[in-house]
Amino acid sequence: MFDDPADFVPESQPSGSLVPPPRHPPTAIATATPQPPRPPVSAVPPEPLSLTRLLRRAIDRALDVADDVADTIVSATGIGPRRGA
Repeated sequence: MFDDPADFVPESQPSGSLVPPPRHPPTAIATATPQPPRPPVSAVPPEPLSLTRLLRRAIDRALDVADDVADTIVSATGIGPRRGA
């Protein structure tokens, strides 16, 4: 029909408009959000704080040393009742 594509002119339509058809936004679909996964539960209970354990051992050791010193003083001076007697 046409030798040159630049000569092509589409036929006009009596009800046609010069603007493109309106664009409708896509339909939004609501979905439920799944709950986040729970953290894994350890089969082994957590160990007590190492600082607490360290303080307990230090206090026990200090009291044992103080008791030994007191026993030595009592036996050296002869004051008070002797232990184990």
